[in-house]
Amino acid sequence: MSINQNQFEQLTEMGISLWQSRSRDNKNDTAQDHVQSYLDIDLKDLAKQQLFNDILLAAGLSIGEIKHQGDHLDLGLFNWYFTSKSLPGEMHWLEQQLITPAIAEISKSPTLKKQLWQILGKQTQ
Repeated sequence: MSINQNQFEQLTEMGISLWQSRSRDNKNDTAQDHVQSYLDIDLKDLAKQQLFNDILLAAGLSIGEIKHQGDHLDLGLFNWYFTSKSLPGEMHWLEQQLITPAIAEISKSPTLKKQLWQILGKQTQ
């Protein structure tokens, strides 16, 4: 079952970050819990990160145009969530939502930086 942007924002504001998917491979059809834990965002610290500033510049945004919404940033075109768990492939775009590891972690990895720029290039054209 998918939800729309408004439903996701309402659930997020209520602090609900638990997602369940049913696995049909198991005979008992047990639910597997997937907890997506988002990092608290400190906009002042993000503003000190060169990569973050480069992304804002590329998107034509200033730090004053970003809305801090608790567990994510509202950049107008999309919402940006930072996860504490960064497994390969954990950076993705879903319904105008960008979900990535922390900027500091992305900055350390050329692979993650490349993946981020590719996602942003595809989705913000």
